[in-house]
Amino acid sequence: MAAPLLSFLRSSHSLRQCRSRRVTHNELAFFRSSSTSVSSANSFVLSNVHEQAGVAILTMNRPPANSLSLEMNEAICTALKDIESNPKIQSVILASSNPTIFSAGLDVMEIMSPDDQRLPKFWNSLQQVYIDLYGSRLAIIAAIQGHSPAAGCMLAMACDYRVMYGGHNESTVDGKKRKNHIPTIGLNETQLGIAAPPWMGQLLVRTIGFRSAERALALGTLFPPMEALIEGLVDDVITEESFSPDADTIATLEKLLPEAIRNQAMSPVMQRAFQEAALYAKISPQARVASKLVTRSESLKEMLASRDEDTEHFCSFICHDTVQKNIKRYVEALKKKSK
Repeated sequence: MAAPLLSFLRSSHSLRQCRSRRVTHNELAFFRSSSTSVSSANSFVLSNVHEQAGVAILTMNRPPANSLSLEMNEAICTALKDIESNPKIQSVILASSNPTIFSAGLDVMEIMSPDDQRLPKFWNSLQQVYIDLYGSRLAIIAAIQGHSPAAGCMLAMACDYRVMYGGHNESTVDGKKRKNHIPTIGLNETQLGIAAPPWMGQLLVRTIGFRSAERALALGTLFPPMEALIEGLVDDVITEESFSPDADTIATLEKLLPEAIRNQAMSPVMQRAFQEAALYAKISPQARVASKLVTRSESLKEMLASRDEDTEHFCSFICHDTVQKNIKRYVEALKKKSK
């Protein structure tokens, strides 16, 4: 019974906005028949599969911060669909090629003095990323090694399991100095003078509970790793000290990871994420997807029903003079900080 419902959630014409081609009903079957492609090294997203383990890795690769532009959103959707089309793959790790930033959230250039024609397409593409991740037949494991604010947090929350790096202080490892790095995660939109969209805010409510989410949304809270774990925003926090490397996992990751980021095979977060992905991949897919839809189908239906209204509201809100002033003030602050 899971398969027809999953197909229903993806069959609406409005769900095809971020795809470069029309998706037929047959392609939306529970098990896909075509093989997964591997993205080129210069694309926004890199994807690799390990059919024996039933695991794939989808690596966001838009320097410097994996900010979510229209094209980036489309690339994530397309790569995920390609992976889903391989019936041997049952889980995927969502990772970043930047070990200090998972995703910085929306590309601010999409919403500052926006183009009237592009803005609704951009917002529709972000909705599609959420729908595709949250409603995927795959078990998606977020490997959060770096900061994950705003829509970057949304990407993580849309996954099935979240592994976060616990961070490190300034230190020297193997003769190399490394700077202090304590990643944070949360919907911090109010700190920028805007508000998280309703569906994103409700996703936080479902993840950490009403009262915690209510306060976090109001204050724009960015949680450090252990606080995120306590709140239930992430499922696991990993550091080099708390995790024992596994030689077999490292060897598999070295084969699976794109060449540009193969050194991440030594990352305890990537190793833990792969172990969790492999665990999910062993579960009966029909049973796992049916269980997933028990908790997610109603939210997805609500999203589909209100999608046009949400886009209209966002475009109206983001174009308001006060909001535009807040965004421009934020961009100016970033420019000064980078000098």
